[in-house]
Amino acid sequence: MIEIETIAPHAHRIIAIAEFRQGDVKTLLNFVKERNESDGGGNLLIDVTSMASFSFSAVAEEIGHMGTFMKYIYGLDRIAIISDEKWIRTAARLESALLPRVVYQVYDDDEAEAARAWVLEETDQPHRGAFREIDSGNPAIAAYELSGRLDREESERGVAMVRAALEAPECSRLMMVIRHWHGFDPDAAISRKVMVGKLELLKNLERYAIVGGPAWIGNLAGFFGALVKPAIKSFDLDEQDEAIAWLSEGLPDPEHEMAGEVCSAP
Repeated sequence: MIEIETIAPHAHRIIAIAEFRQGDVKTLLNFVKERNESDGGGNLLIDVTSMASFSFSAVAEEIGHMGTFMKYIYGLDRIAIISDEKWIRTAARLESALLPRVVYQVYDDDEAEAARAWVLEETDQPHRGAFREIDSGNPAIAAYELSGRLDREESERGVAMVRAALEAPECSRLMMVIRHWHGFDPDAAISRKVMVGKLELLKNLERYAIVGGPAWIGNLAGFFGALVKPAIKSFDLDEQDEAIAWLSEGLPDPEHEMAGEVCSAP
């Protein structure tokens, strides 16, 4: 079944629960027709985290009214899709790439708040907040947490934050804690600001600890640790204390540091 609710004058939320059936298509079609007759527009949040399955008759019914649905979609300003199923998120990104003028922002279920904030236009950056500063307890160690998906804007913002922190004379070590990371948009990887920024970071770093994340990140850290200037070491997500201990080796006791000296971006 589906539920449709108005969450703001300019935004609606569609929730798919359990099995998506042929009758749900009719409910959705009535809503879409009503929106098209009122000139459409606005933003849409689609939540399919509670959908268990769908019937083929529902798919056939939906295809039969595709023109009506596409008219509604093309009139929308922002579309966000939340799903805990990887195949749904992948399909949504693929569809977004193939359909001209249609851009979906896709979120995992633990990013529901970010999706809602973007649809409600509380932010203009759909994935802002995926990268944030945390306290390491030592002014010589910059520490950040990554949770969510990195788009170009958030990648550039994150690199700028780290660069600003490492400009402090007493700051030379970095810890990155990776929680619930859902990858990055392709254009984030080719951003000149990101590439140049990362190269600049290597000049100022002495040690770099990566905590958590998929296994391939730890393998990559081990490979590059033998090739680049800073010592790089990976840790499991429950080994954050061990990572800080490793980063703290050879540093002055932070309790004797002057009050107010912090390793953070201004």
